[in-house]
Amino acid sequence: MKQQQNLQPPRWADKLLEWFVAPHWLEYIQGDLHEAFHKRAGELGPVRARIHYVWAVMHCLTPFFIKRRNIKPVYKDDYHYTKPHFTDMLSSYLTIAFRNLWRHKAFTAINVIGLAVGLATCLLIILFVGHELSYDDYHTHADRMYRMTLKVRLSEKDIHYAYASEPAGPALLRDYPGVQEVARLRDDGGMLVTSGQETFREENVAFVDSNFFSFFSIPLISGSGANVLTEPKTVVLTATKARKYFGDADPVGKTLIIGDRGVFRVTGVCEDIPSNTHFHYDMFGSFSSVNQGLKWLASGAYTYVLLRDGYSIRQVEEHSKGFLSKYMATEIKDFLGIDLSEFLRRGDRMGFDFQPVKSIHLYSDLDDELEANGDIKYVYIFSVIAMLILLLACINFMNLSTAGSAGRSKEIGVRKVLGSIRRQLVSQFLTESVILTFLALLLALTLVLLLLPGFNILAGKQFTRYDIMDWRMLSAAVLACFMIGLLAGSYPAFVLSAFKPVTVLKGRMQVGLKSGWLRNTLVTGQFVVSIGIIIATIVTKQQLRFMQNKKVGFDKEQLLILHDTHVLGPKLDSFKAELAALTSVTHITRAGFLPAGTSHQSQDGILVRGRSGTESFVTKSYYIDEDYLATLGMSVTQGRNFSKAFPSDSSAILINEAAVRAYGFRDPIGKQLSTTGNGTPGSGHTYTIVGVVKDFHFESMHQRIAPLIMFYGGDNSQLALRIRTHDVTSLLENIGQRWKAETGNPFVYSFLNDRFNNIYQSEQRIGQLFGVFAGLAILIACLGLFGLAALTTHQRTKEIGVRKVLGASVTSVVTLLLTNYLRLILIAMLIASPIAGYTMNLWLQDFAFRIHLSWWFFALSGGVALFVAILTVSYQAIKAALVNPVASLRSE
Repeated sequence: MKQQQNLQPPRWADKLLEWFVAPHWLEYIQGDLHEAFHKRAGELGPVRARIHYVWAVMHCLTPFFIKRRNIKPVYKDDYHYTKPHFTDMLSSYLTIAFRNLWRHKAFTAINVIGLAVGLATCLLIILFVGHELSYDDYHTHADRMYRMTLKVRLSEKDIHYAYASEPAGPALLRDYPGVQEVARLRDDGGMLVTSGQETFREENVAFVDSNFFSFFSIPLISGSGANVLTEPKTVVLTATKARKYFGDADPVGKTLIIGDRGVFRVTGVCEDIPSNTHFHYDMFGSFSSVNQGLKWLASGAYTYVLLRDGYSIRQVEEHSKGFLSKYMATEIKDFLGIDLSEFLRRGDRMGFDFQPVKSIHLYSDLDDELEANGDIKYVYIFSVIAMLILLLACINFMNLSTAGSAGRSKEIGVRKVLGSIRRQLVSQFLTESVILTFLALLLALTLVLLLLPGFNILAGKQFTRYDIMDWRMLSAAVLACFMIGLLAGSYPAFVLSAFKPVTVLKGRMQVGLKSGWLRNTLVTGQFVVSIGIIIATIVTKQQLRFMQNKKVGFDKEQLLILHDTHVLGPKLDSFKAELAALTSVTHITRAGFLPAGTSHQSQDGILVRGRSGTESFVTKSYYIDEDYLATLGMSVTQGRNFSKAFPSDSSAILINEAAVRAYGFRDPIGKQLSTTGNGTPGSGHTYTIVGVVKDFHFESMHQRIAPLIMFYGGDNSQLALRIRTHDVTSLLENIGQRWKAETGNPFVYSFLNDRFNNIYQSEQRIGQLFGVFAGLAILIACLGLFGLAALTTHQRTKEIGVRKVLGASVTSVVTLLLTNYLRLILIAMLIASPIAGYTMNLWLQDFAFRIHLSWWFFALSGGVALFVAILTVSYQAIKAALVNPVASLRSE
């Protein structure tokens, strides 16, 4: 009997009771439980009594609060305390939460809208970043696919081409067992395509090897992948182009006339090329349909390599180094007139590199890329912006939740006095916070769906609502909102609920919160992000303005380009003269090459004889006629322009100032240069320099102006017209009618200014996105500031009333309320300026011609943030200052 009286229940179970149960209930409950324990110990024995005791404690604590109820006991009649049903508890939490949120409608709306804007922005950026990272990831063997590129170093100048020598791919497949498959692609530019009586211009036509579709995992809708392009003069269309030319009829077996390549038979239809691919073509002709170059140094094709399992790309690179001596040494002798040992002794190099196909879009910026690629830096930048804006929205949400909960201090005190335990208060606050985040998520999804069309225009993408409703995206968003809700509700849940009722009811907790070091830190962080994004926006806009307004060495305004003029054949000269007679046309020229957009540009091997011997260069070149410089507004700094009055100009050339510097000429006029030709005897020619053209930008301003050679001769592919008229529409109609009368083909034209601006389309989109994100960041920050200002002025109602009774003016009260926020914004300016300045300076390094960061960029950014903050806070401050002090002092 004595042993039974000394028997005690498990100590750890009592500790659980002490931690969860309110003190005034603990002694009463523990007494009942201990009495039942000793009674059961005599009936069941000590072991089973301990098990029943723990079971009873668990029932009492689940779901973490105790209430006395007249319902079924835990077992028999010994216990009078049991858990309420879980649904009752959850219903109670939700009811209280919605009542509280509805009671503070304005506060709830500000909080939800701010978080929703942040979530919507983050979701849109995630779509953009995810799409950029997914390029070429869908191919079956994407991890083993590489692009073969050509690297050349001549006369201490490095050139890296996106293509490789045309014979290089087959040689690699033939010589090295680690290569499983090779596919090549040639882009010959835009072409006229005729079907029946209709002719269209197609910009995206390529010629590819027969295994192209199996290599790149592009599904065929009709036709067999093994033999669709095995025969010459065959073509595969995308589904969109098949419908364009043949409607709903089966196109297989039908024919198209493609440019001057002749009649092609359609042997297959493939699905449209996915948007996340580094090339986009609509027609794929057989590679055997074009003249295949046999020279390693005179022809190129975009070459892709698929490795076998178990082989490393490093092994392939090592093997390809032997191509220089095995295949290219003879051509180096033919082209440059020197043997391989002399070539290497001079420091010249030539070889191949291999890029993972999946990395081309974001990491490749080589000469002659198939199309404008993305940039991994922008992926990083937008990822950081997404995190910053989401962080800003979370800070805003947490800040408002913290400030709002401070006003509920007396509610907390009263509930604790009436028996609520800490876990109840924690659950209540967390429930309210999570409810708010899910309301924000619903609003965010609605905003994303509404903003998606505009975002597609800005980002140059084609997202649909199905991309937003992807289960992975929604699951991540729901999980993120749940975590945000827990994080935002953590301060009021765990900090405020820990205060003693006496402290809470005396109001000491509110005094502590008014100092608000945490709140001030969060507000400062918000404006650091906002000011930083504003600085980035201003710098981006200024760089774009600089590139668009910088003198580029030619006049790009009012220059009309007519395409596909080669179809005129022998009628071209008469058509040119007919257009030149129009009063609105001041100059006209044949313009195969134009310093913007796609044009007929080539690269030639140039031999320059100097004091130290003959040096070799690879220089960009194109053909112009005697009217070219005048039409484009270019000037000659030395010598003269081409002229029909000099028959010897067929062996004359013009060079730009960059070529003069590169070749080391002091007096270039009369000097001679030689071209290497195609490596066969007699294909090279010697030319005499007759003039030097002032440097002009014929490439993007990301690059410095490179050497350029201009040969005399007309390129019939385009005509460029310098026009002077206010009625451009009538002029275009006039020229279009003349064109249709002569050719019957579609009238295709463009303006040089538009083509020039398209070069910087990526930067323009970045600038626009920065502007949108800066506006959203300011909006979120201001919503938070507005809510905090409202709560702060409400908390200081009595103080404002006392100050007014003692003689304070409205101005002094407003100044008092504004001072703290202005100080925080100034601190944010000091933090954000160096960080944003350093980051944008790194971005500007990508441009050979760029602006310099000026002090006013930072001053303007801070001024915008300051002005917006003053407007936001002033409304609440003035409203509070104008209240009758009698009403303020009677507010409680």
